[in-house]
Amino acid sequence: MTTMHRIRAATTEDVDEVARVLAAAFQADPGTIVYLPDDDERAAILPSFFRTFVAAALSEDAGIDVAGEPISGVASWFGPERHGPSPDAMGAHGFGAVLEQSGPGGTARLLGMLQEIEANHERLATGPHMRLEFFGVTPEVQGGGIGTALIEDGHRRADESGLPCYLETFSEPNVGYYERRGYRTVGEFTIGDGVRGYGMLRPAS
Repeated sequence: MTTMHRIRAATTEDVDEVARVLAAAFQADPGTIVYLPDDDERAAILPSFFRTFVAAALSEDAGIDVAGEPISGVASWFGPERHGPSPDAMGAHGFGAVLEQSGPGGTARLLGMLQEIEANHERLATGPHMRLEFFGVTPEVQGGGIGTALIEDGHRRADESGLPCYLETFSEPNVGYYERRGYRTVGEFTIGDGVRGYGMLRPAS
């Protein structure tokens, strides 16, 4: 395994770097465009959003895996007890400031999107499972195997525990990527102004 593909658990010292990678990976994602349609505003706010998410997740012992030196790939796994940072942890790590930075319109779009995502997560993944919440690779090195190494490591651990894996994506090309890795679409829904979301499930093997 090369240094680029070596996987380790993120620590609190990695928060800013992990946030930077996720912000870059999700800059052009249809879901974050629903939240912040303006490119410049999105580039300015996403690092703060992901910094809050990562710090909150690590405070509750979430499984955030990273690869690369410097970090260039991130996979955040949750479950089976908890499937994302708690509202209390998000609040304690700056979510209020992110909402203030987002403004009333951005806040309304984000909260509406999260509500829809969580309602469908609950509907589509009913038993114990692992959730791949945020998974991204720095755009400049996408296609180099970092993402594959990260997701396969998570799948291996899920399989050892006998747990299926669930995720959402808002990109049709990503559906094919995940299908090739054992997922199937178990439901579709919409966010924002008709952006299609896909809930996908991979059975334990």
